[in-house]
Amino acid sequence: MTKIINYDFAVDTLITVEAPAGTDPDTLEQEVLGKLSAQVARGQVELVYNHTFDAETGAYSKDWEVKDES
Repeated sequence: MTKIINYDFAVDTLITVEAPAGTDPDTLEQEVLGKLSAQVARGQVELVYNHTFDAETGAYSKDWEVKDES
């Protein structure tokens, strides 16, 4: 049986919204999410592999390759 682990990725995409100077960035989240959704639909996002997580052992690792233990 093949062992299943979690592969974690980060979205590394710049989203720009215009707002008056002094605007609290937290109030712009809905606009940012809308623009991000549109970029995802157009395939214009950059996904970056971060690490793997093994839920059985609790270990994080950058090494994603399966080692032959034979």
